[in-house]
Amino acid sequence: MKQNRYQEYHETKNIKLKRLYDIIGYTLNDDKLGLLAITCSNFAKEYNDCAPDKIFEHDGLAVVGDAILKAVLSIEYFNPEITEGKLTDIKKDIENNACLQELGQRLDLPNILFSSNTDLQGKKKMATAIEAIIGAICFSHGFDACQDFIKRTILK
Repeated sequence: MKQNRYQEYHETKNIKLKRLYDIIGYTLNDDKLGLLAITCSNFAKEYNDCAPDKIFEHDGLAVVGDAILKAVLSIEYFNPEITEGKLTDIKKDIENNACLQELGQRLDLPNILFSSNTDLQGKKKMATAIEAIIGAICFSHGFDACQDFIKRTILK
């Protein structure tokens, strides 16, 4: 299976990028950023074990997306009368792994992501993919585009 990762990646990357762009409503300024957002860690490792070039996985980009998601939710739900604890609870109810897992399934992310058999096991993996996509949107189109995507997909 590992020896096929190179071929799989290069034969399907344009199709998967188009699907990603259809989902997010934007074409990213750099396709490399889009490919990074949809490449899971084990797939990247398997690819890099057999390919002459190197690709990278989305976990670092997801850290950025996670921070942006938290910021957007904080801004969206803040009002002067709300306590810190209540605001935190609201955010936790929306950005938890189970909710992001459901969103990922609804967006058909398993068919867009470059993943190996173990990459999508557990609810954290789909959350990581959603957060990486948010990070990619931010680097390509800025914070306002992230707010738009989050409102259209997570908060609708």
